Amino acid sequence: PASFIVLADDNGTVPERVAGAGRIRPGQGLDDRGWRALGLGANRIARAVREETGLRTVFHHHCAGYVETPEEIEALLSRTDPELVGLCLDTGHYRFGGGDPLRLLERHAARVWHVHFKDCAPAVAARSRAEGWDYFRSVGEGIFCELGRGDVDFAGVVRRLRELAYRGFIVVEQDVLPGMGSPLESARRSRRFLASLGL
Repeated sequence: PASFIVLADDNGTVPERVAGAGRIRPGQGLDDRGWRALGLGANRIARAVREETGLRTVFHHHCAGYVETPEEIEALLSRTDPELVGLCLDTGHYRFGGGDPLRLLERHAARVWHVHFKDCAPAVAARSRAEGWDYFRSVGEGIFCELGRGDVDFAGVVRRLRELAYRGFIVVEQDVLPGMGSPLESARRSRRFLASLGL
């Protein structure tokens, strides 16, 4: 598959969004003017990248940024040119942000040009919401667990991607903070999980 540029907002830098990650409420996001600026900016960048390099651009939604919830992703997609801006579907961030990755694939298959496989621990998400943890505390507590240990339906996602004849990249991720866990062993366990799905 062709290479592309991954675009995102400056996530993790706006205190209100960091504090509310995983439980963003209406009114905590961009207003119409902000969405218009984001959409125009993303289109402008994607057009310039395509004209100067021939590369496509995908937008990576991300918790603790302004494009986190399913509604915010809908707002982004409705304000960007489908010929210019694709979506990087990050299964873990979408799940923690309140969405079901399979539903996004059903609604916006043509916009998903890149995929990040990341899992989301439901018990950690519930505690984060109940106790009001910020994004970095949630990451430190293990919100993004090893593949197969959370509640992302990877078997369903893989099946749907195959049905769609998806030929793009899939990047496997487990977001952690420095000093957390055992990265090599975690990677091996996640690799075994992927093998169990036929990948």
